Amino acid sequence: MTDYTVSRPEYYVQTGSMFENPHGVPHDEIIRMILENPPEVTAQTVFGKYVESSGLVFTGELIQQAIDRSLPRVLGNYWVADNAERDAREYYIANGDFWGPRYHTGIDFGRQTDFTVITTLDCWVMPARMVYYKRLNRVPWEAIYAEVGKVRTLFGENILCDSSGPAGDVIMDALGSRVYCPTHHRTLEVGQRCMRDGKFRTGCPNDYIPLSSADGYVFTNLSKKELVDNLRVVLSATYDAGDSTKDFGYVRVPPIVQLEEELSFYTWDDKRLMTDCLFSLALACWSGIEEATGNVYEGSVYGS
Repeated sequence: MTDYTVSRPEYYVQTGSMFENPHGVPHDEIIRMILENPPEVTAQTVFGKYVESSGLVFTGELIQQAIDRSLPRVLGNYWVADNAERDAREYYIANGDFWGPRYHTGIDFGRQTDFTVITTLDCWVMPARMVYYKRLNRVPWEAIYAEVGKVRTLFGENILCDSSGPAGDVIMDALGSRVYCPTHHRTLEVGQRCMRDGKFRTGCPNDYIPLSSADGYVFTNLSKKELVDNLRVVLSATYDAGDSTKDFGYVRVPPIVQLEEELSFYTWDDKRLMTDCLFSLALACWSGIEEATGNVYEGSVYGS
């Protein structure tokens, strides 16, 4: 029997972000598309997202100004700036074992299937720079508390957490009653010591790191809008409508793909959106840059 099936060449089919396509548009061309197109078009064509006609919150120009393209693209769930841990430790020692207002961390805790995201900014000079990023999913709460302890040890006590709802109360109570052992990367109830098989473990510091310094931020419709609006102000601060070549914004972040996507298609109706990275950054900015922002030029990339 003769086979009349038409032989067709194989094709590569791309879904999702254009950045993930190994055979696609050059990176510089994608950036140009983001800068020149409206945010709705960017979210649809570049990131492959469905966008309702209500409009997006962050413009492409605003997002791209915040991203430091000199840094390598971050596809994974962990990133730390070169020498950031060493610089933080040297600063802490030189400052008389006092952290002060330099480092600020925002933590958006995951609920059920959401991600927990930890973001730390170095606010010593403006624009502030992200120095630490960690994204976790489907791990025990004890592991999450240990990650809070780690970032507390690395960058100090200025930590602002999502403390919304009954789960938020439980989380904040747990942090308030826990200390962190950096030697064994675990948390303990206040007054306890690291043990294994009924014996005290060696190498623990004389004083564990308390997690009670973490503050909570309760999300309501109003407070969430204030948090996002503050992030927009931070990203657009010092914008000069008369000089489009002038740098603006009070924060710089590495090209974290997940964060860029969340910023690019964020809308006020965000119930079905991934927002963990965005709100982690927003919390860090609220903690560290809230009072640093000035007036924003009306009609600028800040938006309406």
